[in-house]
Amino acid sequence: MIVFHFAYDLSMFGFLPPDAMIQPGPRLAAQLIAGSFLFLSGVSLCLAHCDGIRWRPYLRRLGVLVLAAAAVSLVTRLAMPHEWVRFGILHSIAASTVLALPFLKAPVPVMAIVVVATLAMGQVSFSAFDGPLWLWSGLSATLPFMMDYEPVFPWFGICLSGVLFTRLFREKLTSVLDESDRYVRMLSWPGKHSLAIYLLHQPILFGSVYLASRIFQS
Repeated sequence: MIVFHFAYDLSMFGFLPPDAMIQPGPRLAAQLIAGSFLFLSGVSLCLAHCDGIRWRPYLRRLGVLVLAAAAVSLVTRLAMPHEWVRFGILHSIAASTVLALPFLKAPVPVMAIVVVATLAMGQVSFSAFDGPLWLWSGLSATLPFMMDYEPVFPWFGICLSGVLFTRLFREKLTSVLDESDRYVRMLSWPGKHSLAIYLLHQPILFGSVYLASRIFQS
């Protein structure tokens, strides 16, 4: 994600071709990065709450996600009014966190059917769903340009697949993720602070590339 955003900033300020990030390779990378976020959010949700929802930490995390998503929308609306984020990755994770709750105890075959159906629904569109009120769905036939867009269909299916994966392989996951191992602790640190990294890395990169452009392109 950090490498991708760094390349995006380089393209924005002329260090890379202006169409560099809309080529098939970068577009696929963006989808894979977003998919990994949602899949892991499903894994984390199941690990934290499959034995019973701990409402206080759940609601605290959800509140932080909603506020962070709103902040991203506001900042991009002010900075990039023609491509601002209406329903980006944080919006999608927050919505998926709510939608996935009933499936923490649902029968596995039902979950598998919903995953497949949700992913399939993301491949269709309907003009009846055009308009800003339906942007969250992903079913609109006509969409405004947005720099980040992960609607419920199909992206909730990826989050739910993370929940399903964890329910099927939970014992193996917990045995691998042994926090008494210092290497596991080191590798898990970015995951425990992923939201802070997500919110802070781009302003730092953007500011650094902007300064570099003023120095080297003046």
